[in-house]
Parts: sequence; C-alpha cells; structure tokens
Amino acid sequence: MNRAASSDPAAPLSALVRKSVWEYRAKMASLSEQPALKLVFITLFAVGLFIGLWALFVRGFNFLGQFPGVMAIIFGRLFSLFFLGMGMMIAVSGVVTSYATIFRSDEIPFLITRPFTNANIVLYKFGEAILLASWAFFFIILPFLGAYTSHAHLSLAFPLFTLLLSIPFIIICAGAGALLTVLLVRWFPFARMMRAAGWGILVGGAALLWYFMRKPEIEAAQATFLLSQLIPGLQLASSPLLPSRWLSESVLALTTGDWTRGVMLSGVLVSNALMLVLLVHKVGGALYYEAWQRVAYAPREARKPSRILSRMEFLFRPLPQDLQAIIMKDIRIFFRDPVQWMQFLVFFGLLALYFSNLRSFHYDLLEERWRNTIAFLNIFSVSAVMCSLGSRFVFPQLSLEGQQFWILGLSPVSMTKILMGKFVLSFIGMLSIGFVLIQISGNMLQLDSTSRAIATVLSLSVSCAIAALSTGLGAVFIDLKQRNPAAIVSGFGGTLNLVLCLLFMILSIVPFGALFHLYFHGKMTDMAFTRFLWIGGAWLILITGAATVIPLVAGCRTLNNREY
Repeated sequence: MNRAASSDPAAPLSALVRKSVWEYRAKMASLSEQPALKLVFITLFAVGLFIGLWALFVRGFNFLGQFPGVMAIIFGRLFSLFFLGMGMMIAVSGVVTSYATIFRSDEIPFLITRPFTNANIVLYKFGEAILLASWAFFFIILPFLGAYTSHAHLSLAFPLFTLLLSIPFIIICAGAGALLTVLLVRWFPFARMMRAAGWGILVGGAALLWYFMRKPEIEAAQATFLLSQLIPGLQLASSPLLPSRWLSESVLALTTGDWTRGVMLSGVLVSNALMLVLLVHKVGGALYYEAWQRVAYAPREARKPSRILSRMEFLFRPLPQDLQAIIMKDIRIFFRDPVQWMQFLVFFGLLALYFSNLRSFHYDLLEERWRNTIAFLNIFSVSAVMCSLGSRFVFPQLSLEGQQFWILGLSPVSMTKILMGKFVLSFIGMLSIGFVLIQISGNMLQLDSTSRAIATVLSLSVSCAIAALSTGLGAVFIDLKQRNPAAIVSGFGGTLNLVLCLLFMILSIVPFGALFHLYFHGKMTDMAFTRFLWIGGAWLILITGAATVIPLVAGCRTLNNREY
C-alpha cells in the first residue's frame, strides 16, 4: 500500500520533521512543570557521571602514557576497539528502538491514513530510532575525547573531526539494526521469531559461559605479552572492513595532517551511511505496510500452553491460588511484550557476557585485594542495573492496569495480596538474575568463601529492597490515567523511587566494599575485620528491613483506602 507522493518528494518528510521540532519545543516548555526533585537529581547525576567518566579516561591515558612506545603502537587499535564496542551497542539498541518506533508507536495508525508514503514513514521513524539509540554514545564519547585531547595536547580538530564523523558511523550501526528489524518482522512469523531469538540468546550465552568456565588457567610465570590476549577483541577491531576502523583511521589521519588518507576514509564512511539510508528508504517503502499489519492486525496463531509457563506455575504452587493467578498474569504480560523482555535481555545479557569474559582479561591472576575490588564493582554494576529495571518495569506495573483496575478492586482478592503478588514476582526475578551474575563473577575471579558469601547476601538484600521500593511506591503514586510507562516513571514518584533505590544501593554496598578494601590492603587486623563484619551485617539487616517493610505498608494503605 503506497500513496502517491507530492510534487516535492521532501515535503512530507520535512512536515514530519517540523512536527517533531514542535513536539520537542512543547516538551522543553513543560520542563517548568516537572518536579524540582526530578530536575535536580537528573542534573546532578548527569554532571557527576560526566566528571567520573572524564576522570576515568584521564587516569587510563596517564597509565598508558607511562609506556610511550606501547601507546604509539596500540592507540590506533584501542581507538578502533572503543568504537567497535560502541558500534555493537548502537546496533543492538537500534534493533530494540527501531521495533518500538517503527512498529509499536502510537502515531503509526494516524500516519498510515495521511498522505505520507510508507518510505517516508519508515525514514522518519528511523531518524527517531537513531536519536534514541545514539544520545548515550555522545554522552560517553565527549569525556573520552576531552580526556585524550588534554592528555596528548592535541588541537580542537581532533574532537571536532571525531564528532562529525561519528554521525555517519552511528547511521551505519543503527541502520543495520533497523534494516534487520524490518526484514525479520516482514518475513518471519513474529512469535516464532521471538522464540527463536530467545532460545538463540540462551543457548549462545550458555555456550560462552561453559567455554570460559572450562578455559584453563594461565600461570603468571608463563604469561606472554601478546596484545591479542591482553586486550580481547583487538584483532577484530583492526579489521579494515569494519566502520569502527574507518572512523578511527580517518580521524587520526586528519588530525596528523594526512589529508589524502583521511578524506578517502571519511568518504568511505559517509558513502556507506548514505547507502544504508537509501536501503532503509527502499526496503521500508516496499515491505513496511505488510510488516506493520503483521504486528498490529494479523490474527494470532493458536497457541499451545507454554511448557515454560506451566513449569513456572509449578514453582508458585505453595502460594494461595489467587496469588498464583496474579503472579502468572504479570508473567504472561511481560513475555507478550517483546520491547520489555528484549530490554531486559540486553541489560543483563551484556553484564553476563562481561562477567563470563573476566578471565580473558586475566583478572583472576591479580592480587587478592584487586580481585575483591573488581568483585565489589561488579556487585555495584549489577545493583545499578536492577535499580534501573525496578524503576522502568516494576514501578509502573499497577498504574498500567489502567481503567481495568476497578476489576481488581471489586474482585475477592484483597489489595494486600495483589501488592504482595507483584512484590514476590519482582523479587524472585531480580534475585534469580542477580544471584546468577554474582556467582559467575565470583567464580571467574576465584574469590574466597567469605567474599562470595557477602556478595550473595548483598545480592539478596538489594533485590529485596529494590523490589519492595518499586512495588510499594508504585502503589503510593499510582496513576491510572496514564498509559505511557515513560511518563509514569518520569513523574515525581518514579524519580523518588529511583533516588531511594540508588541511595539504598550505596548505603548497603559501599560500607562492605570499604571494609574489604581496608582489610586486604593490610590496614585492619583479623579481629577488627570480624567485628566490623558483624556490625555491617546488622546494618544491612536494619536498612533492608526498613526499605522493604515501610514502602509495602504504605502501598497497602494507599490501595485499601481507594474507592473503586
């Protein structure tokens, strides 16, 4: 289905762009209506993260600067490796955001009935996907460029050329993800594709985990200085067929005055980006309408009872039947929304891939004090992701019941049971993922039994507190009129929930991290370490109990006092 284009082919697309500009201006004007806590917290967090990244990159470059010969040899390849990793993340993010913007956006039915060609709609939504997938890239690359420019005393041409050439690089990575999404949605049954993707990720992750856990240890005395072993992925990043290599080589050539090579590689990068845009435009125009119909209106296949869900029901058999029904309803809703579980897999899949490769970085050969430091940093990263997911998925659960919430209110199931069902489900989900990742990290780093036990207890505590805070505050700040999860999360309640989750994470993990750091650096005796360990355990029980009980009690009172 394709409508005739106007006399000016760019007119419909420019109209859509103007619409987005007006929407952006309206959102900027509405910032004054946002809670002050939200604006202050986001600003402080962004500034702190930017400064932290800058300091981290400066310290890394100063360390490499101690070996001038090595720095001159490997910097170009490290630059390529950096952009290779960022490009892979943009491509994965491009798949998720392209599906959400091109096929699941609320305005697609409106645009389909207007005088826009399918190609224009796909290209416009592809632009939105690029913006959503790339903002984090620029947030990370700015401190990286600033730190290296200051360290190497380069001119402003280096960050300027890098930022300009990053635009076609992002278009290539995100365009590949968008093109793959359109083709898969059009030519493969969606349910079968999602099942195949899920099983592929699980099997691939299990294979990687098995390989790296069975990988023989390398003795320090026999270790050789091979860059490909010291820095995994360096050989792949050096491939001349990858856009990351074109970007790094062109920037370095332009910065050093090699204009011929720099312009040539820049042309390769730009021409490939334009080719990807043309492919998205042509393929989208030809396949988009049928693919969108598959997602929006195609009849569902008759589904057999899922074996996985049946086994999950068996796990919840000890609970009352009404509580089982509530939990299984939320599980089915989660699995039927690919945007949610794809984001879930991306978040924890990247962490699992990193933890499984810890021995590839030879972290297990470090001294015990540094292995424990890395272990606590891993706990911190897992907890930070759980805070994000608790705010994104758990907090808006009750609000997303919407106008049908009165059915729950009039049902024989009490509001306390409904809230506790959502808490139990979120707690089990977070604990299972966090526990597995922490165990992988401890095994790869070869931690002692005490460190592993503390890491396990911390994962249990953080999972319980985040699940309780997100569930309880989601009930206190319930908004049944809002259907957009992003709008629910961005309100005062969502911001407060994220702040409290992060605060609990800091108060629970940092004391134990500091305690183990002092002990393994020889600044604390065994007796003092044991005494403070018991004190830390009491502190953890106290704050975990408060973070669990108080929000759940407040949430139950709020729901029980509502009128239905």
